[in-house]
Amino acid sequence: MAESKQAWDQVGRDFTELGQHLKRHYSQQDTQQESQQDTQQAEAEKPAPEDRRKVDAALRRLTESLDQIFTSLGDAIRDPEFGQQAKKTANSLGDALSSTFADVGRSSRSKSKDEPPPPEGG
Repeated sequence: MAESKQAWDQVGRDFTELGQHLKRHYSQQDTQQESQQDTQQAEAEKPAPEDRRKVDAALRRLTESLDQIFTSLGDAIRDPEFGQQAKKTANSLGDALSSTFADVGRSSRSKSKDEPPPPEGG
């Protein structure tokens, strides 16, 4: 059981590290997006009705956020460090699952030895 806990602890650490890599790429995109937004605001179009402006602004923010997320993800995927960490995380997850299933198997075999066999014919 201790082996399973250690394996799952490792999975947690690896996912945390993988998340930090992704966060770093996302933060880099955020900085680039802010400078682009400043430029866009300086070139604002003629005023529109208030409701329309709010909808346009919301859609623009959504589009920018989605673009930032997918660009960050694309950058992270192309980053060799991210690839190495993703592989390490997947291996840790596999080790933890194997260890857990081995524990379950040992526990099952142990319990089946302790239980009397079921009555015949029923």
